[in-house]
Amino acid sequence: MKTQNIKQLLMIIALIGLISVHTSCSRYYYQPNAVNTPMLKEKGDMKVAISGSSSKENLDGNYSKSSLLNIQTAYSPIKYMGVMANFSNYKYSLGEENFAEGDVDAHASLFEVGAGGYYPIFLKDNGLGLVADTYIGYGGGKLKSDVNMNFNRLFIQPGISLTFPYFDVGLAARISGIKYSNLDPNGMSAEYISNQGLNTITEKRHYFFEPALTLRGGYKFIKAELQVTSSDSFKDLDWEYDGNIVSLGVYFSIEEAMKWGKKKDK
Repeated sequence: MKTQNIKQLLMIIALIGLISVHTSCSRYYYQPNAVNTPMLKEKGDMKVAISGSSSKENLDGNYSKSSLLNIQTAYSPIKYMGVMANFSNYKYSLGEENFAEGDVDAHASLFEVGAGGYYPIFLKDNGLGLVADTYIGYGGGKLKSDVNMNFNRLFIQPGISLTFPYFDVGLAARISGIKYSNLDPNGMSAEYISNQGLNTITEKRHYFFEPALTLRGGYKFIKAELQVTSSDSFKDLDWEYDGNIVSLGVYFSIEEAMKWGKKKDK
């Protein structure tokens, strides 16, 4: 692929991402983080992805802004096995808070680890590959906003990826189970808690289907990443959650960078 074509591809991915991540912002009791799609192929593969989104909105003269940061890593210690670790941090802030109405700043963070297996359906010498994988994981975090809660999440994530030297496409179908605990009303009235649908939020685990499309373009070991993730509850919920997120970031392949460096030294 010519250098000019690579630049054009990166510009298109960046433009789509910027248009998407600035369309809206709001506060929810749950929103999905980016799906870790490592696309591991062989023993020793190590991947790092840093992505996020930001948005601003004018709510009847009261400006709000939100930001989301994802840091994802993956490593293959042995052939066909992968491990991963994910960290996500979400912030939402208002120019003027209205605590009585629940219009307040919010902050949530999540750390989770996972393990699973991958299977290269085919790998070509020119870099073309088709890889299937499945990961399971568990993690936890905290939400601080109009109410405060702890939560933990378990997930199972099957996926398939088509990789090229300069472009990758990944599809994943994550199923997440969220369990909230230690609900702190944070001074809110019983009527407010009821109106927000939070009376029974801690009583059981809530399951979401979260498919994700990941596009990457760039050089072998560093690529721009655009991911679109959807989230849909298996059952109707009384409380609000975010159904879609778009993140834009950078993806590094550590072992590819090391191989490239060795070739340059020769």
